[in-house]
Amino acid sequence: MQPVIALEPAIRLVGLEIRTVPMSPEIAALWPRLLARLPEIVGIAEPGLTYGAMRSESDQALAYLAAVPVAAEAPVPDGMTAWEVPAGDRAVFEFPFGDIDRAYEFIFVTWLPACGRRQDIRPILERYGADFDPDQPSSPMQVHVPLRPLE
Repeated sequence: MQPVIALEPAIRLVGLEIRTVPMSPEIAALWPRLLARLPEIVGIAEPGLTYGAMRSESDQALAYLAAVPVAAEAPVPDGMTAWEVPAGDRAVFEFPFGDIDRAYEFIFVTWLPACGRRQDIRPILERYGADFDPDQPSSPMQVHVPLRPLE
């Protein structure tokens, strides 16, 4: 599983945010809540596209946002959060949803230490296309890892 390195544009995400730990069942439980509230979000940039965005808050804690991409001026519904994700280089990995645990292990234990770059502080993005089905292990998804040069 080799990534494509891409310079990605900035993106604005609106959705529901939690503070949790990696691979927590709270993350999966957040998605039905977001889907139920999608009609409240106006200015969706790409209908059917969803993102799981993560940023580290400590060694084990992270902020996780289940979200959709929106236009820059889109309002934020009550109880939701907006994240402005800056542009920059990202390593884009694509794999079947059922391989998510194995993929994350490969990305962060094998690939990243050997790639000649470091992970940047921008959020990691999980990208789910319009055809994504969480009940189908073969359903494709992507992980976009922010990169910066070695210093």
